Amino acid sequence: MGAERRLPTLNLFGLATALMVALAGGAVWALAALWRQDELSFLALPLGLFIGRVLAGNGPRSTALAALCAATFALLASGYALWMIASGRVAMLLGMRLSDILGNIGFELAGAIAWARLDVFDITSVAAGSIAAALAAALRRGSRRAVQSTGPANS
Repeated sequence: MGAERRLPTLNLFGLATALMVALAGGAVWALAALWRQDELSFLALPLGLFIGRVLAGNGPRSTALAALCAATFALLASGYALWMIASGRVAMLLGMRLSDILGNIGFELAGAIAWARLDVFDITSVAAGSIAAALAAALRRGSRRAVQSTGPANS
């Protein structure tokens, strides 16, 4: 009998990877939205699925914790994108550079601008992206575990 290697219950590298994917996805979402002059909130769904898939392969071993992290990271990505979109709109209205506005806008003003521009579809899209992230992390982990448990047993 060989010694089994025990995997850690919390993969910090996987969590950091998923966090970076979420922030990068939020930045790309914001750039596309600023270019199109629209929120493009439907991008929350594919971004949430992608975050969930990243966490399913590299995240915590616990299915519930992976789903919770995926949902949280998807909401963080959506909030980051909406904050960047609001900052970009303020910069365009004032004729200033985005880098000058990002440090000065504050979360209160950006949140108020983002909230004022959101409609029911946008809020539903952000919520659906978060739910999709949680399901992608939880379901993929469950199917992988089922495949591993049906393999040949080591005697």
